[in-house]
Amino acid sequence: MSYSRSYSATISGVAHDTFDYPASENGGTRSVSIEWSEDVDIDIVVDTKPFDESVGRLARHVDVLTGTVIATEAAQVKQKSTSADRISDSVTRGFFELVRSEITQQMAAIKSRVDSLFLKLKDLRGACVRVQQTMQEDYGRITSRYLSVFEELDRETSRRVASLDEAAHTVRRQASAQIRRGIDGCLSTSATITAAESSRAQSQLLASTVRQQMNLLLQSATAYLAQEAQMTRNVETMLTGPGSSDAAHESLPILYLEADSAAGRMKKVFYASVDACPLRQKQDQLREMFLQKDLVWQPMSGADRAQVERFFMPFVESIHGKDRERDARIRECILRLWRAHIPATLPYS
Repeated sequence: MSYSRSYSATISGVAHDTFDYPASENGGTRSVSIEWSEDVDIDIVVDTKPFDESVGRLARHVDVLTGTVIATEAAQVKQKSTSADRISDSVTRGFFELVRSEITQQMAAIKSRVDSLFLKLKDLRGACVRVQQTMQEDYGRITSRYLSVFEELDRETSRRVASLDEAAHTVRRQASAQIRRGIDGCLSTSATITAAESSRAQSQLLASTVRQQMNLLLQSATAYLAQEAQMTRNVETMLTGPGSSDAAHESLPILYLEADSAAGRMKKVFYASVDACPLRQKQDQLREMFLQKDLVWQPMSGADRAQVERFFMPFVESIHGKDRERDARIRECILRLWRAHIPATLPYS
């Protein structure tokens, strides 16, 4: 865009010059200084039309270049995308063809191996069938041989048993003949001769049988009466109750235990086998009784130890939980402590 500018200024200065003058008398050279000033007006007109036209042409060229660059970039991106698609398709196709060829080769190898194994299995099946037939033939031959042996043994055993029992069979035949003789024969009166001996033997046999049955009956009656007496005593005990005058005293087992605690102090504990025992109210009294100096502690006798073990061993064996090895170790540790220690007891009075 064209524009104009006007400028005004005053220019001043001093001019120095040297001149020669002719000699009137002597002549010579002199210097002269002259001061001057001048008003100056300057009008400047700037014509920017050619520049503007060149800038417009440059802008048009830049726009054309920009469009060309954009089109080139788009074409390049499209070409890259097309090339990438072709490359990925080629790679995918090649990969699948490679996998297919590998699978085909493996299938061929496996098929050949399966065919060879199938032939081998057919051979083994034929061998097994032949072995089975051989075993069946051997079994039949051995069975027939041993069957004949056992049949011969049975016959021999039968003959030997018959020879051993021949005397009994002879007596039985003679007795049967004697019995049938009195019925079938004409000597029917012979029964009256042997009747006394036969009746005496039968009476003795009957008496011994009756005696045995009576003994069994007496034993059953004795056992029944003992159970009845025991039941009667149990009923009387339940009816009379613990407050009857027949009970002189009652005893309850109590365990007194002294052990070192983790803090280094002596811990004293009481255990009772029955929860209804008034143990909490009498702990001080029991502690004073156990701490008396005149108590005579004695090692547990073998009979008392055996009596305790009757209940202690089943209790230890009943310890069963989820971890069998842990339960086994616990039972072993309890039994080891029990065998290594002899409990002390107070004599009962």
